[in-house]
Amino acid sequence: MVHNANELAEADAHAAHTARIDPTQMTLETEAYGATTQGGKLELMKVTLPPLGATQVQIDMTHCGLCHTDIHMVNNDWGIADYPLVPGHEGVGLVTHVGPSVRGLKPGDRVGVGWIRDCCGACDACACGRDNLCASGYKGTYLGKSACGIWGKEGNEAYGCFSKVMRIEEKFAFPVPENMDPLVACPIMCAGGTVFEPIVDYVSPGKIVGIGALGGLGTLALKLCKLYGAKVVVFSSSAHKEQPALKAGADVFVCTGDAERMAAAPKCDVFLETAPVNRPVAPLMDLLKFDGVYVRMGIPPAGDQSFTWEWIPMIFTAKKIVGSIVTGSARMGKLLTLASDHLDFIQDVGDLQAEYVPFDQVNEAMAKLSAQKNSGFRMVLKW
Repeated sequence: MVHNANELAEADAHAAHTARIDPTQMTLETEAYGATTQGGKLELMKVTLPPLGATQVQIDMTHCGLCHTDIHMVNNDWGIADYPLVPGHEGVGLVTHVGPSVRGLKPGDRVGVGWIRDCCGACDACACGRDNLCASGYKGTYLGKSACGIWGKEGNEAYGCFSKVMRIEEKFAFPVPENMDPLVACPIMCAGGTVFEPIVDYVSPGKIVGIGALGGLGTLALKLCKLYGAKVVVFSSSAHKEQPALKAGADVFVCTGDAERMAAAPKCDVFLETAPVNRPVAPLMDLLKFDGVYVRMGIPPAGDQSFTWEWIPMIFTAKKIVGSIVTGSARMGKLLTLASDHLDFIQDVGDLQAEYVPFDQVNEAMAKLSAQKNSGFRMVLKW
């Protein structure tokens, strides 16, 4: 075939233009597991990510922990979900592209992604790495416009870690230590960070800490409290969890359905409420010493948010009720280092070992978690 000079010149110009196109400046279509309706089963779908920002990184996701929050969001238990909804906020993957202003990460780095994808970066909380308390409201990893308000500053259409590819701010893509398996790294990104926040605030050597349930949050709370030198009392309605709790390192196990054992339970300096259900506060406050702290992390459904306690016992015992939401970038970095330095201890959870589940079995995994039939403390989905 013979080409004239004009055709060749046009071809060269097109080739040069194509070579200059930066794929990160374009939207990106990728696959993800998401729900199209409230309570619907997750299905493999195509989603489109916005162009990569100057301070963002692109990540090929390899693993993601399954948190009960993902089930709450799919079911719209808090009334803030938008569909299609791609959940997932305990992700681990490899950086493939970086924006022009990224300085701390490079392609090939293994990183973790949690509940937050962005923050204002200007308030006092953000300035010290406590971006979970961003005064303007952080941006949730997969929260849409319906979640604006107390849940965060604004919605987004960037989707969660059940996506094969993610684009997220460098600040919230945390380097994962080389010695850390995704079975540990994924749960740390949400469950670990969530319990680490109040542990740093309220737990110190010699304190007696009660843990309200032995699930994903409770198991990591147990291990981290022991690292902080505390005595740990696990409270659970499931009597069969006694031996797993003790094997994982609990000092005392109390079945909440056993009135005698509840009456004999040690008084706690701190009670970490990790269960995502509401329950009467007064009996839990009775488990605290004077000047004790009850910390609520598990979020009950939207229709069951209120609680009641009386002023006189609060005043005369100086007991406190506080809330705590995930953790910020500064403490997440410290947590990953702490877990890496004590990895054998963190992984030693006896019969509660986390387990891998193929991503195409995500619906079965969610059903198992909803029914509390998972054998380990976390299921980690794997592409």
